[in-house]
Amino acid sequence: MVNETTSFNGDITVKDSNGVDTMVAYLSATLDEKNENLNINMNVTNKELLNANAADAKSQYDEFETAVKSRAKDLGYVVF
Repeated sequence: MVNETTSFNGDITVKDSNGVDTMVAYLSATLDEKNENLNINMNVTNKELLNANAADAKSQYDEFETAVKSRAKDLGYVVF
């Protein structure tokens, strides 16, 4: 038996105090099409910088979440 899954990866990047783009969180998601399981994970790598740029970070997270949910809907997940 073969189970098909769909994976997403991304990151949240903001500018530090020197104007350098810095990754503050890693995002991943997995869609298990057979059972309609969906997992979205965020691994924060720089909490201080993430919190200092919360609005930008939230916007990037929302974009990632929207892409995952859109794909889930395309795959027939009924809750989306």
